[in-house]
Amino acid sequence: EGQAFDSRIIQPMKDFVAAARAEGLSVYLSSGYRDYATQQYLYNRKVGQYGEEIAKTIVLPPGTSEHQTGLSCDITDRYYEVKDSSLENTAMYQWMSQHCQEYGFIVRYPKDKEDITKVMYEPWHFRYVGVEAATYIMENGLCLEEFLDLYKQA
Repeated sequence: EGQAFDSRIIQPMKDFVAAARAEGLSVYLSSGYRDYATQQYLYNRKVGQYGEEIAKTIVLPPGTSEHQTGLSCDITDRYYEVKDSSLENTAMYQWMSQHCQEYGFIVRYPKDKEDITKVMYEPWHFRYVGVEAATYIMENGLCLEEFLDLYKQA
């Protein structure tokens, strides 16, 4: 779909999407890598709409977005245009959230973790962390911050 990614996730992303499509799901990669200028534009637009305090929970400031690493992607149902929490009710999200770890991905900003991630629940945002880490994170109901904290305590 014309999205750019870090080379490490290209094959896992292709496999993940192909498996979902093999299930008959209408997967659409809506946003992969973003350069600094694009992130700045998106952030400034949200600041103009909501003010900075709310905007930074919706679109991260440039230099802090995972989209700038090329390791994450917004994935939606091709026929579901809205990016909000109701996306979790789609067959696409149900399948992808249950199988993402098999391909090394996690739901990056999970429900009920906003106080930790400082980002709103985003059932469309998947982050590549590798199969081993993804399996541990998803099986234990963690967010990436909680997983990384385990290493700080060790």
